[in-house]
Amino acid sequence: MTVVYGVVLTVLALIAFSTINAGIDLLMVNDGNIDPKYAAIVGFGILGLVHSIAIYFFTDDDAIAADGGWAELTIPDSATGFIRQAGYRVFSVGPVFAVFAATSIFIWHAIAAVPGEPGTVWGDYGSSPSPALIVFLSCWSAVNIGFTFASCAEAFHRDLFALFVTILVAMAFVGLGITVGFLFLPAQSTGSALISVVIAFPVSLFALVGARAWAKVRVARWDAADPRQLQHLQPRWDGIDPSTPGSPYPGGPPFDMLRRGEKLLMHFKSERTPEPQLLIVTNQRVVRASILGSDRTFILDQTEPGQLSGVTSQRVGHDLMTTAHFHDRSDVQVVGGDPAQSRAFAVAVARLARTGKVRR
Repeated sequence: MTVVYGVVLTVLALIAFSTINAGIDLLMVNDGNIDPKYAAIVGFGILGLVHSIAIYFFTDDDAIAADGGWAELTIPDSATGFIRQAGYRVFSVGPVFAVFAATSIFIWHAIAAVPGEPGTVWGDYGSSPSPALIVFLSCWSAVNIGFTFASCAEAFHRDLFALFVTILVAMAFVGLGITVGFLFLPAQSTGSALISVVIAFPVSLFALVGARAWAKVRVARWDAADPRQLQHLQPRWDGIDPSTPGSPYPGGPPFDMLRRGEKLLMHFKSERTPEPQLLIVTNQRVVRASILGSDRTFILDQTEPGQLSGVTSQRVGHDLMTTAHFHDRSDVQVVGGDPAQSRAFAVAVARLARTGKVRR
């Protein structure tokens, strides 16, 4: 969908540019006529707006569980739903959108009634590669900035709602500022614009990487501290209610969450919180679950075992993070637990992923 959105939004910008370039004012001001010299300004402004609000085109987690067709659980009451997405999906939006934007401007320049002054970003677009690089990095930076604010908003959404709203308001103002900046970009000196974007791009990228990593850890801690907030998302599989103690298998966690014909291969238990969390590997799925006060397993997240690539056990600050890594989706984490058991679990999963066998 990232490519589809990139194409559609670029086509819309091209239509707006072509309309104004033909002297047609869609707002019907001045008898429906407009100076074609504004075509580049409006076109660049649309690109700035689209890239600064790119988060609104990244609102769903479309990963589907292989068996049963259930959509996997995303962040409860999520504003954007992209924190738990695989990294490649998050970090591909910026460059994909930016490539389409930078490429489309070559078409603009070829049909432009007013091709711009030499020495400016717009005027040099057909004669130098620098303007295309400037637009590419500017659009990518705009996406990074928007995603950085979205990461911070996600981190506070469920427990500090006032701060969440404040961040969203700030994101809107920053997006407006980015749009205004793009309005002035066509007339900016090519040299000064290149220097500015070469500085801004790595800063925006590092900010996104850091904010997303921090937000993921904070979300994981919140889930560990209060898993009951996720109960309204708990689905049912194969007519079995996982919230019913001992159904269909007795024995308590994690055996009570097994389906008919499902076999437990290994699991790791984090006992840091009053309601410990589990990473569970069966022959049918990989599950992150919580043990509720009534001594029953409550499933928080799950995926098919074929996606599992390994588990790492490491310290993040004062916390022990046991993280399950997957091929086509984001990581799943639990906080705390016994370090030796965490390492042993990681080794066992690595062997399972490599050989398909469980050490007995």
